Amino acid sequence: MVMRGRLSDEQKVEVVQRYAAGESASRLAKVFGVSRQAVVGILRRRGVEIRTSAKLTSEQKAAAAERYMAGESSTRIAAAFGVSDMSLRGVLRRRGVTIRGEHSLREDAFDDLSADAAYWIGFLFADGTVHFRDGLKPQIGVSLSERDREHLVKLRDFLGSTHAISDVSSGRACIFSVRSEKLAHRLLALGRYNGSVDRALVESHHFWRGVVDGDGSIGEYSGKAQARLFGNYPLLTAFNGFLASHGVTGLSVRPHKSIYIVGTTGRPARRIVGLLYDDAPTALHRKAAIAHRIVAVGALS
Repeated sequence: MVMRGRLSDEQKVEVVQRYAAGESASRLAKVFGVSRQAVVGILRRRGVEIRTSAKLTSEQKAAAAERYMAGESSTRIAAAFGVSDMSLRGVLRRRGVTIRGEHSLREDAFDDLSADAAYWIGFLFADGTVHFRDGLKPQIGVSLSERDREHLVKLRDFLGSTHAISDVSSGRACIFSVRSEKLAHRLLALGRYNGSVDRALVESHHFWRGVVDGDGSIGEYSGKAQARLFGNYPLLTAFNGFLASHGVTGLSVRPHKSIYIVGTTGRPARRIVGLLYDDAPTALHRKAAIAHRIVAVGALS
């Protein structure tokens, strides 16, 4: 997928995520159809440290992986090839080599659609990305503002992961990503990107709370509750079906810039907020606090 011209904010976030996961600036420039200097500029403006440009040949990469799997340390191998330890570990990860003493991950986290699993799947449907590239394990990543860092910690804990949460944009945002064939293919099988959301997820208010935490907004304006969700047409159509099954009818999926929106105010909005957030086991803290106030006001009215 090559894109020409200026990159959108979403594409810039993707550039940062993929660079943090180990892809080179040159590779990203080719993928997005811009110059390497443009990619480096995007990374620097977001406070990302640029890796050294020393490169290994395919033969050197294979030799490095073989030496590491034979028990040699990454530090010693990196020194032998004249690259940083970080760069060498990136080479090993991209070749599917497990780094000793580094990173656990619960590959079966989404097998059972429990309340927490459904929530995090919904959140990743909204705010997460899944990248596939030949020769590498698929990458699942999500970027949030620094104020929501704790939510990424919760996601990492749910996945049983020890992967780092990286700072970008001079500390104004943070990124979490993992590489996993099983998790990536499970997300796609459940409907990420293909427009057909798994029926069990469509019927789950935990899933929809995750989606709203990622791409929705709730609040009170001029004394009226408001609830909105942004996204692609198939996803919002499924959301409308879920709401209708719980007595919230009459809403439409409307175009909104380059995407779509479902939204309402007043009693229907209050009903949606209560449906999604009442006694929620997992939620974005700041939205859960707003939801609690909306539901409390509704109980008094």
